[in-house]
Order: sequence, then structure tokens, then C-alpha cells
Amino acid sequence: MIQFKTLFILLLALGWTLPIPVLGFTPDFKFCVATAAHQIEGGNFNSDWDRWEQTPGKIKQGHTARVATDSWNHLDEDVAHMKDLGIDLYRFSVEWAKIEPAPGQYRMDEIIRYRDLVRRLRAEGIESMVTLHHFTLPKWVADRGGWDWSGIPEAFENYVTRVTGVLGPDVSFWVTINEPMTVIAGGYVSDVFPPAKNNLGLIALPMANMLRAHARAYHAIHRALDADDFLPKVGFAHHLRNFDPARRSNPLDRYLARKFDEVFNWALPLATLDGRLRWNVPFLTRSKVFIPEAIGTQDFFGLNYYSRDRLRLTPFKAPFIQRETSRGADTTELGWELYPAGMSRLLYQIRSRFPGMEIHLTENGLADADDTQRIPFIREHLAVLEKHIRDGAPIRSYCHWTLNDNFEWAEGYTAHFGFYSMEPGTLRRIPRPSALWFGEMTRSVRQTGRIPQ
Repeated sequence: MIQFKTLFILLLALGWTLPIPVLGFTPDFKFCVATAAHQIEGGNFNSDWDRWEQTPGKIKQGHTARVATDSWNHLDEDVAHMKDLGIDLYRFSVEWAKIEPAPGQYRMDEIIRYRDLVRRLRAEGIESMVTLHHFTLPKWVADRGGWDWSGIPEAFENYVTRVTGVLGPDVSFWVTINEPMTVIAGGYVSDVFPPAKNNLGLIALPMANMLRAHARAYHAIHRALDADDFLPKVGFAHHLRNFDPARRSNPLDRYLARKFDEVFNWALPLATLDGRLRWNVPFLTRSKVFIPEAIGTQDFFGLNYYSRDRLRLTPFKAPFIQRETSRGADTTELGWELYPAGMSRLLYQIRSRFPGMEIHLTENGLADADDTQRIPFIREHLAVLEKHIRDGAPIRSYCHWTLNDNFEWAEGYTAHFGFYSMEPGTLRRIPRPSALWFGEMTRSVRQTGRIPQ
């Protein structure tokens, strides 16, 4: 009988190797918190959202972001909290309306303030992921038509060129536009965001201009920053949702869910593969636009994931499209269904459509003032990421939304997404139990590569 040692040597000689186990969270995986300038900084008086917030009835309880979390005056405290959380990547946005409050008039002091933030973070061992557009526009851009304006791609490119020229190679990752389809859904399909067009038939032009602006920004960043020893990574942050039929046996519901998936989830991402921005919803909206400069303009896939929608189409009863949650499902304080399995479904689709592309979970979180759901929510979503990483997916980071409770757009200050709550009046940051857990969790993961149970 051949001995095991002899058999082992023979197998090695024939080219057989032992399978190498795939680790979960490797040391280069980055834990992150995500924020947006308008929601935390205050003082953004030259933006379309500042004007929107002054319109009665647009924001819950009449709240505005004119103070927000006053983040610039609490920077030491917030950076210390990031360190407590074990954060090694901070995703934040720079504010176009502050940097260019009038056409061609750039506030270098504002750009330098962001540069100093990036350098401060680097000194603390925290890398930066900078978002260049997070929902807000300068008033002068909005007054010229916003995303309907033919000049916006060039204007956006000029602004991006100024910013990248100052922040430079200190920034590891750039997000050109955050959740472009949320802007479309909120401001063009409905009226909860400016410009409140409330007309599905008008979405083709702003979507095309967003893609053109992204492409011009992508190429501008690479022109400015590519070097032999440094290649910046540039992409979108896409808000993807699972759209499921409320009644699986109903062909109208299935059709509705398929069309939402086609337009909301995939029209823009897929256009970066072949330059073709296309969809067709008969009698309502269609697009067949070729934007060749958009081809190959995603170095990574940024995924913002929160929940899913179960859709019901009732053609003879308004509202004709109804959104539902699953019967008996747990929901957040905003009524969003807790559905971690949906993130796995979307990751499989991303991996199939963009094979080998680096993936960053650029946002994931929930509104939970009582902090009873946040820890299991994060743990379950990290378990999904770990499963995909072990399966070979190139997932590089997890960004939790968000550090502190802040101004949550139409919800004002009534939605509580933060690891830290905000004391009214003083703006003192108060850690929730989930903040303490998250810090312990990140330290444990770095030691073991696994999520602690």
C-alpha cells in the first residue's frame, strides 16, 4: 500500500495543490462612516436646498440645515469618535455651492478647508473618500435649469478640476455623484426634492446630463492625478433597491417591478459599459442615447443599500403604484423594511454585470432612535459581505450611514441614523450603545478576520 507521504509528494509533482481558504475580512478591508456636507456643516446658503427648505411644507416640522450638526466647529470631537469606532476610511462630500457660489467665482478658502480635513484625517490614519455631488446644487446652476441645463456637464467638470487640483493625491477614492437616481426619483418623478417636476416623462434629459457630467469628472480627475505611483479610483455611489412584485402571480406587478429595476437600478451603471443609456416604459418614458465618453468610467462600484420595495400596480385606482412592506416584516422608524438578504441579491447582480470590479458598500444604515435594531442590522449586513468575500468578491469597504444624527433631507431631524445622537441646543454628541459595539467589533475583526457573534 502506498504511504500517504509518498502519495502527497506524487500529487504535488503532478501539479495538485491544496485549496487555499479565502479569508473573510482581510487587513486591507476598510471600515467607514459616510456623511454629506449639506447635512452636517450648516451655512450652505447658496444652494438650491437652502431655498427649498424655506418653502413651507417641504421639510418636516419646518426644519432647515442652516446649522445642521455644525461639523466644522466639532471636528476634533468627530474625528476622535471616528477613532473610537475603528474607522479607517471617511466618506464625506465637498459642497459645490460653497466652493463656487457664483459662476466662475471659486472660494479657495473653502477648498483649502477640505484639503486640511483630508490631511488631518491622513495624519490620524484615516483615508478619504470624497463625494463631489451629494444632492445639492449651487443656486445659479439650479436657476439655469439644474440637471436639465445643457451646460451642467462642463460646469461640473470645471468645479471638479478645481477641487482635485487642491486635494490631489491625498484622496484615495472619488465619488462623482451620489445616488443619481434618488435625485431623479425625488425631484423629477415626484416632488419631495427640488426641482419638483413630478413627471416621469421628463427623466431622460437629466439622467443623460448626469452621465455626461460624471464622465467629464472621471476623465478630469484621472488627467489631474494619474501618476506612475498613484492611480485614483473614481466611481458613482448607486442607490440600488430590490423591486419585488407585491403579488407574484400578478403580471402587472411583475412588469412594474421589472421596469423599476431596469430604470432605477441599472440604466446608469450599465451605460458605463457601452455608453448606451437606454430603457423603454411604453407610453411613459424611454431613452436611447449614446454617450461614448462614459464608457469605462467606473473604477469601482459604489453600492448604497438600505431596503426593498414590494410594488403593486392598480391601473384603475389612485395611487396607481403602491409600495408595500412584507407582512410581519420588521421596519425602521421610517417604515423601511429590514431586508439584509436583498443586499446579497444585488451583490450577485453586480458581480455578474461587472465581473472583477472592486466593490465598496458606500452607504448602509437605518433610522433607529431607540438603537434597538442597529447592532443586529449591521451584523447581518456584514455577514452578507463576509459570505461574498469568501466567495471571491472584491468587496473593499463598509460605510455606515452615519456618524451623527443629522439633517435628513425631507425628514429634517426626525430620522435618526447616527451612531451618536445630538443633544438639542448644545449639539453635544452622545454615543449610542451601537457606537461602543461597533468600535469593539472593528477591533475584533482586525484581529480575527471574522465578525464576533
